[in-house]
Amino acid sequence: MPIAIILAAGKGTRMRSHLPKPIVPFKGKPIVSHLIDAFMHAGVNDIYLIVGHGADEVREEVGEEVHYAFQKEQKGTAHAVLQMQSTEAWKDTNVFVFVGDSPLIQASTIKLLEKYHRDSNASCTFLTADFPIDLPYARVLKNEAGQLIGCVEEKNATVDQLEIRELLTSHFIFNGNDLFDNLSEIKADKDNQEYYLTDIIDVFLRKGMLVETLKIDSYKELVGLNTPEDIAWAEEALQTN
Repeated sequence: MPIAIILAAGKGTRMRSHLPKPIVPFKGKPIVSHLIDAFMHAGVNDIYLIVGHGADEVREEVGEEVHYAFQKEQKGTAHAVLQMQSTEAWKDTNVFVFVGDSPLIQASTIKLLEKYHRDSNASCTFLTADFPIDLPYARVLKNEAGQLIGCVEEKNATVDQLEIRELLTSHFIFNGNDLFDNLSEIKADKDNQEYYLTDIIDVFLRKGMLVETLKIDSYKELVGLNTPEDIAWAEEALQTN
């Protein structure tokens, strides 16, 4: 059975709340609890929450239905995943890595991603969608045959690349051994010295490892909530689905 790692260690200062971002309320319960529920409904019960800012509050609110790993310093998403290295729960299984601020993701999407990844025998598969709205997410780069050739963060994208509507939102599934065998090859960002999990894609592609994308129809599922305005948008999106 696969395991799930949910990244929920950030402060979420843009949320303008006294609460840690993962437990800001959305539709009557913490943001991250919606994603936890989606994994459980998809049959993924071995869930690890990476916590940092307000860890005790998060744990008290979310409860003991999940495991916890602590990221003492906020050094990026790849560094957060690295906190799981010593658990060895990832060995010889598939590993979901999702950001914890995406409460609209459905259990059916999680199941679809797992099946697609398993059938393709990829080292990594990640969700994408065509976004009709502008969001600061990485662009997915493909060749004329539709094959993945890389991803580029918005801040590093060229003018032409910024026109790409297929975006990467950091919802992955990995072969666990491949992920943790290669995490240390991710280099710190030259601007802020953080380690980004999205960089593992280029590491895999450079080594000739198979990386697949699964584009879903509903881009709304993949939107991360970072502000009170985002929460209002997501509540409206639920009503109009």
